[in-house]
Amino acid sequence: MALDREYKINVSSRRCGTCGRAFLVNDVYYSAVVETEEEGRLARQDFCPDCWKPGGAYFSFWKTHVPEPQEEPSRGPRLVDVERLMQMFQRLEDSEDEQARRFRYVLALALMRKRRLRLLESRRLGGGRGEELRVREVGAEREYTLTCPGLSEAELASVADRLREILDMPDQWDAQQEAADESLA
Repeated sequence: MALDREYKINVSSRRCGTCGRAFLVNDVYYSAVVETEEEGRLARQDFCPDCWKPGGAYFSFWKTHVPEPQEEPSRGPRLVDVERLMQMFQRLEDSEDEQARRFRYVLALALMRKRRLRLLESRRLGGGRGEELRVREVGAEREYTLTCPGLSEAELASVADRLREILDMPDQWDAQQEAADESLA
C-alpha cells in the first residue's frame, strides 16, 4: 500500500461493524482504519466494546464516544422572500421619517444584491448631505430615486440589524403588514 497518496476515510457509521448494534449518545466505541481486500484502499470500521479485538491487523485505531448533539447556530433565513422585501421598499416610498428613509436605502441595497433592483445612477450630494441613488425595478419600467443622508458605521449597523430581524421573522411580516395597514387607515 502506498502511503504517499491521500485517502478519504468515511465518518463513523455509529453502528458496530460486527454485531450491528447502534451506538447511542455517550456510548464508547472503537474505530479502526483497515486495509481492504482491494489493494491500496483503506476503510473505517467501528466496533462496540464487546466486539473489539485489540491487536488486530489495524492500520490505525482509537477509542471514542458518541457526542451530545450540538445545536447548529442560526445562519439566518434559508430563503428570502424578495417580493415581501419589494413590498416593504415600495410601502416606505413616501415616508418622511429619517429612520424609514435609512432603512429603505439599505433595503434597496439588499434588493440590488438580489437583482430585483438595478442601479442606474449614483451620486454624492454636496455638503456631506449623503448620497442619491436612481434604481429601476427589474422586469418593470418603474424607477425610484432614493436619498440617504450619510450613515455612520453605528447607524448602518443598526439599520442592517433591523433588516436581519425582519428577515429572521418571516412569520411576523403579516402581523407587521396588518398593523401598518391599520395605522394608515
